[in-house]
Amino acid sequence: MNDRLCSKVGCAREAVATLTHDYGDQMAVLGPLSITHDPHAHDLCAIHTDRMSVPKGWVVVRHETLRA
Repeated sequence: MNDRLCSKVGCAREAVATLTHDYGDQMAVLGPLSITHDPHAHDLCAIHTDRMSVPKGWVVVRHETLRA
């Protein structure tokens, strides 16, 4: 278990992914949990990763890790 929790208010689950966004390009990027904590990113648990939504017109880029 890592020591980072989901950024969603009231959630105490372990973070598994990191969400970053670029307002200018209207793009959200969701990828594996970053190695270090970034104060400008949001760490999310598996449930909130699956439920994530973005404003209408935004593009979502999902980076998945490859599993053997």
